[in-house]
Amino acid sequence: MRKAIFWDFDGTLTVADHLWSRCLHQALGPLAGRLGIAREMLSAQLDKGFPWSPDGDPSLKGENWWPAMIPVFQRAYRQAGLPETQAAEAAKLVRAQVLRPEYYRVRPDAAATLAVCAYKGWKNYLLSNNFPELEEVLEALGLRHFFAGIVNSGQLGLCKPDERIFRKAELIAGFPSFIWMVGDNPTADIAGARQAGWHTAHIAKPGTSSSGAEVTVSSLTELLKYL
Repeated sequence: MRKAIFWDFDGTLTVADHLWSRCLHQALGPLAGRLGIAREMLSAQLDKGFPWSPDGDPSLKGENWWPAMIPVFQRAYRQAGLPETQAAEAAKLVRAQVLRPEYYRVRPDAAATLAVCAYKGWKNYLLSNNFPELEEVLEALGLRHFFAGIVNSGQLGLCKPDERIFRKAELIAGFPSFIWMVGDNPTADIAGARQAGWHTAHIAKPGTSSSGAEVTVSSLTELLKYL
């Protein structure tokens, strides 16, 4: 029996750490301090405009992805108080910050969990709503070799929870007979995968409301007893 596990990236294999607001803040450099722009001021402006946001364009992919994000970053900067000219310049620098591997905190049990799953006969795949160069970041983090394939919205122009990206994932994996989706987002990961007929595991903080997943755990290691 062919078995596959599709793993989300942000907040699942890595610790959720407000990546986008951090990178926007870092792109400002010394200007952030001079103008009194805190990271939290930017975070409040980043709840829309991304391809996976309700108001975003999920079809964005490849070379068109980052240019479409420039206005999103500019808007966040302007609403945080940055003058328009400086907002436009800073927005162009965000991409380089996002691609810096040191900004990602891989869960301490991620590599071991992926290795054990492979040992047990599972094929690991990544299924993520993310920027096009995610595979490069995975390589830099030492995680790429764990995955038989990568399904990335920024390469496909489809975003979770759209059922089509789950069907594409099945195709890439060669239509496994048994599939799990492991993720931290109740809508994109859990609801989307359930709609596709997959088994689901929710990586959640203790006390989090039920997402409807078959399994809810607080660590990747804990997940192993269900696989």
